[in-house]
Amino acid sequence: MNHFIATFFSQYGAVQFLKLAKKNHIPCRLAPVPRFLSSSCGTCAHFSGDGWDTGFVMKDLEIIYKVTDTGYEVIFQTDESSRMQ
Repeated sequence: MNHFIATFFSQYGAVQFLKLAKKNHIPCRLAPVPRFLSSSCGTCAHFSGDGWDTGFVMKDLEIIYKVTDTGYEVIFQTDESSRMQ
């Protein structure tokens, strides 16, 4: 099982992600974003799974990182222009 960190443009997005994760039985918790990762709202979701795609990418989702032995790998990033539509 892999560990992932999702960052969000708003705290509302982080809370909605947590609710959907729990509803879909995905282990998830909210926490402050690690200092060296960028985030607009300062809240991130730590979640675990075989893959990063939870099936509910939302407009407030900013970046998903895979936690590796050497740090963090960006595996999904929202296109900012698509967020504005």
